[in-house]
Amino acid sequence: MTVNEWIKDNKAKVNNRYKPKFHFTAPIGWINDPNGFVYFKGEYHLFYQYHPYSAKWGPMHWGHAKSSDLIHWEHLPVALAPDQPYDKGGCFSGTALAVDDELILMYTGHVDENGKIRQVQCLARSFDGIHFQKYEQNPVIDERHVTNTTDFRDPKIFKRSDKYYSLVASTENNIGNVLLFESDDLENWMFKSVFLSAEKNQGKIWECPDLFSLGGKDVLIVSPIAYQQDGFRFANVNSSVWFIGEVDWEKGKFVTETVEEIDSGLDFYAPQTLLDDKNRRIMIAWEQMWGRSIPTDDLGHNWAGSMTIPRQLTYKEGKIRQEFVSEFYDQFHLIDEKEVENDFETEIPPLLEAEFRGDFILKIGTADEYVEISCADQTITVNRSQSGYLIKDGENVSDIRQCQLSSEYVKIALATDVSTSDLIINNDTVFSNTFYPKEEIGKIRIKSEQFIVSTYREKIKI
Repeated sequence: MTVNEWIKDNKAKVNNRYKPKFHFTAPIGWINDPNGFVYFKGEYHLFYQYHPYSAKWGPMHWGHAKSSDLIHWEHLPVALAPDQPYDKGGCFSGTALAVDDELILMYTGHVDENGKIRQVQCLARSFDGIHFQKYEQNPVIDERHVTNTTDFRDPKIFKRSDKYYSLVASTENNIGNVLLFESDDLENWMFKSVFLSAEKNQGKIWECPDLFSLGGKDVLIVSPIAYQQDGFRFANVNSSVWFIGEVDWEKGKFVTETVEEIDSGLDFYAPQTLLDDKNRRIMIAWEQMWGRSIPTDDLGHNWAGSMTIPRQLTYKEGKIRQEFVSEFYDQFHLIDEKEVENDFETEIPPLLEAEFRGDFILKIGTADEYVEISCADQTITVNRSQSGYLIKDGENVSDIRQCQLSSEYVKIALATDVSTSDLIINNDTVFSNTFYPKEEIGKIRIKSEQFIVSTYREKIKI
């Protein structure tokens, strides 16, 4: 039985109790990193790390879906399965590149034999964007190019001028770095440079690199393991950050000006971006985190993991701004907008916007089970410790994340979607979190001296 036949025969076994409506999830099984997020032939394609056979991480496949609006996704056949000597342990993360009428995938072939790990970079191609053929010359980047293939993964493939490039995550002396490789034809590659190396506090390996230009700046995204916490920032053991600066292409080096955490929440990792036909830079990420239990697995629901609502990125006033894509807003219509003196309560809307000048407390849920979002003395606190099923964390037991604001003015956009809450503050700071209430989810309650609140509901489809 093929993997696609197995999915078809077993997907009805999924319990949908905690499945979100507006966040991407797989038909069945485990997902993590988005892969090959790309705009191809008029549609958005999302590939993802996928283990369909259980709700636990396992030998990685590339799941695949496509969409015309970034919200409603059509599940497609699994694009890559671990079936070759160089990838029999898993088809690990990578990226996609549209080349004329072809869609090229570059991924990491993973093999673990008797505790010895080998990770090499491989290619697959498709003309219809659905069926993929692995290159006969795979792997295309391996021990011929580097000495360390133990931690050597997650290629970012792109084209600049008349050459192809690939950024690959690696490590040296337990310090993360990103290596740059170059090719004229996709098949023959050469090592060009160490693109960027971590400082001692910046993690022991940088996973899932992405590179793009935004507002006249170059941006390098990486997801470091063991980035050292700095106040409220980088509180997750596994973080996601963006370096903002400029690429020196002659030397093959990234020159950093600033580095910031992308998302301050408990559940956000391995973001990828694409550029679409509207010239928008759009980002999506895995809305989960390593090292934590996942109630949908513990409860036997046969699925685990979702993606964030896609966000559009812009660069303004020295910072990268984030907002939900317009297609998400298109799903709703404004129900009510009002100025409130002290207390506000409503059935939980899928989208709520509010403006505060000073402190507030917002609770999502019931009197006994809730996620609390509060602001006091320009410090935002998100606390899910009372939200329902315990999410056990072997490395960091805190269910609280915080950030410091630069102003008393706070404008929030809050998307609550069954078991996820995506909170954007001033189009700048973001908290992505999951939670699993034992009872029905309840209401939203807000307390503040004076504020403006807008609630949105899903449009009725005729």
